Amino acid sequence: MISCTRRIAVVCQPWDNVAPQSGSSIVIISYELARRLAGNSYVIVYGRRGPRQKRSEMDGASIEFKRLRVLQIPHAIVEISLGILSCYFKKRINHMFSYLYHPLYALRVALNIMASKCDIVLVYNFLQFASIIKLFNPSTKICLSMQCEWLTQFDTPATERRLRNIDLIIACSDYITERTRARFPDIAARCHTVYNGVDTDRFCPKQDLASQSDGTERLLYVGRLSPEKGVHVLIQAFRILAESRPRLRLDLVGASNALHYLYLCPDPHDRANASLEGFFGVGLSDMVWRQLVLRDRSYPADLAAEAAGDDRIISHGGVLQTDTIDFYRRAAALVFPSVWNEPAGLPTFEAQACGTPVVSTFSGGIPEYVLHGQTGILVARGEAEELATAISRVLDNPALARAMSEAGRQRAVECFSWDVVSRRLADLLESVPPAPASLDGKSRAEAEVAAPRK
Repeated sequence: MISCTRRIAVVCQPWDNVAPQSGSSIVIISYELARRLAGNSYVIVYGRRGPRQKRSEMDGASIEFKRLRVLQIPHAIVEISLGILSCYFKKRINHMFSYLYHPLYALRVALNIMASKCDIVLVYNFLQFASIIKLFNPSTKICLSMQCEWLTQFDTPATERRLRNIDLIIACSDYITERTRARFPDIAARCHTVYNGVDTDRFCPKQDLASQSDGTERLLYVGRLSPEKGVHVLIQAFRILAESRPRLRLDLVGASNALHYLYLCPDPHDRANASLEGFFGVGLSDMVWRQLVLRDRSYPADLAAEAAGDDRIISHGGVLQTDTIDFYRRAAALVFPSVWNEPAGLPTFEAQACGTPVVSTFSGGIPEYVLHGQTGILVARGEAEELATAISRVLDNPALARAMSEAGRQRAVECFSWDVVSRRLADLLESVPPAPASLDGKSRAEAEVAAPRK
């Protein structure tokens, strides 16, 4: 173990099995950032301990994985039950930011960070975890990284009070950053955007895989199979196109891992989001059946019904991130049809790094990652016919596809490579003023005025 000038803790979500290879976007992001930060820091990555995993494991000399046992089943039952109530009454229930949400995980991480004497802590998504860690580590810089909209979706009177004790709030898109600043103007100066990244050395074009001697055209979806991702809309679009394209194929790469209604809670005033309600059940008994009994089998069954036995639609299940590279390279286009407001959409810039054109939606932060008309085509959320038309534009216009391929690759290298992203994060961490415990209110405000904003 080497001696480093600072110690950084990265706190993943309580269901994340942390390891160098993972199918979880949060773990991928954490590990890639840890690799870059480990150049002059000792980085500890916290997460759940899965079957046959060690409690502690080193990756090189300066990255350590620390894994904790997490009671998954009792919490899952609570989440599903609250989700059914939320679905039935069409009312958001804020359980994720409650101190009752995995309190032992947060407490054990906080105590371990205190024992490890970490200088900086990066916490993903859970504000109350960051608050507990700050309570036990008052002089440690705490950074909350939001990969979702929960801060504004589930805020309570306590949210802003807790945020005042957080030194830095970063989000994966300006979409989330600006909404956070608007909702919490008193801490707006602490809110910044740090885009997610991609390993552009591994995710890169390889032309000899792109062509198919038999004329097969492959569309690709990468991501979890969950209603908000809009895979059902993609299948509808595929069936529209497939009537006149007998050699068209659709590869679905991702595990059946439907987001609990409690986490999603579609906005009934948003037409696209409201269209997802039926996948969670119509009536209380159907909600119980779909969400509690069938659980992750419910949405795949809906997709199978939508596909109507078409064997040109192939589901490959969940794969490790590195195993998606050849899928990207073989695809004529990645189609990422998110129906909700996607915070970022990791596959969209992985595809661009591989030189694959992207067809996606005007959804959340996606327009920041996919430039409409330049690196891909964006359409309205939940519109199968518009999606089919956009896909046709890419398939029928090789010059357009080639231009998007080249522009996407260039933008991935310039904006989303992990070296670029980690430098942005490191600069922000260095700019954070002393922790609130060591500043009075006036000094803190003055320090924030001088801090950079994006």
